[in-house]
Amino acid sequence: MLLPLVPYLFSGERSARYKLVSITDDQGLIPRINENRGRSNLPQPLPKLIHNKFTYVVFYFTRNYLAHFTPQFLFISGAPHKQHHVQDMGELYLFQAPFLFLGLYALFYLKNPFKGLLFAWVLLAFVPVSVTNDSIPHALRTLIVVPFYQLISGLGFVISLRWIKQFSKVWKIISITALLIIFAVSLGYYLYQYYRVYPVAYSRDWQYGYKQVVDYIGKHKDEYDEIVYTRHYGEPHMFTLFYLNYDPARYQNDQNLIRYETFDWVRVLKFDKFYFPDLGDEGTQFKDIVEKNPGKKLLIIGRKGDIPSEIPRLLTINFPNGENAFDVVEVE
Repeated sequence: MLLPLVPYLFSGERSARYKLVSITDDQGLIPRINENRGRSNLPQPLPKLIHNKFTYVVFYFTRNYLAHFTPQFLFISGAPHKQHHVQDMGELYLFQAPFLFLGLYALFYLKNPFKGLLFAWVLLAFVPVSVTNDSIPHALRTLIVVPFYQLISGLGFVISLRWIKQFSKVWKIISITALLIIFAVSLGYYLYQYYRVYPVAYSRDWQYGYKQVVDYIGKHKDEYDEIVYTRHYGEPHMFTLFYLNYDPARYQNDQNLIRYETFDWVRVLKFDKFYFPDLGDEGTQFKDIVEKNPGKKLLIIGRKGDIPSEIPRLLTINFPNGENAFDVVEVE
């Protein structure tokens, strides 16, 4: 079943992505090793013996690998990437911890033909993510291991129920009631965080505001010579194309399309009448853009600090937590 993937494993696309996220990336490996050697106070040649490609890869691979087994990742705070899971929670429910450890203990001593497969599953699952250099520990790239944790937690839960059956009637009622309360509280906390806290506190990380801005652009774009749209939050051209239902063929063949490569990305600077600068940076500040476009009617979308306060706002969009997301202004 996996044979069709073999050609891809040796393709340029695969290697390009690997070079971008690998701990041996071309942009950072050698500079980091040289930096560590420069900081060392040890006599030569010890810095070169301690800080080299082999020790660097071994150290970071081991650190990345072990980071996925910590209580912080599994039960307390989870992964650092805010788009991958509800914040202020681990990747597993906290109440799973005792069942997980009990299940692991039982699995270790059980005579089960699938025991080796299960342990190989969890131990191998974290190998690919451990050779990457971003957002470690990583919740998304380790989803393959989730069923293992549920299976082992389930095993621990079944063993716990067998123990409870041996209790007296009173202690059975107390134990089952306590479990139900813990489950209900944990699930309730998760649902509260997911539906009430997360959408408000982390809307910035989900590019809130782009749809509202592009809806406004769609209604008024014909009134302007150029539309300047800040790239501060990400890649606004993607949302512009999507929400405007822009014809892909028209975009790909646009004479005004300007793209450029950075060390880790391909960015779109212009297409059609749209211009996507890092608004606020040197050379692309509000006054610079206005001065470079004399006689043109401009629609400028930026953050509150990017646009002088004396310019009247056509539209202001705030994140659900009340912070400013975008200001839309007109300049002639």
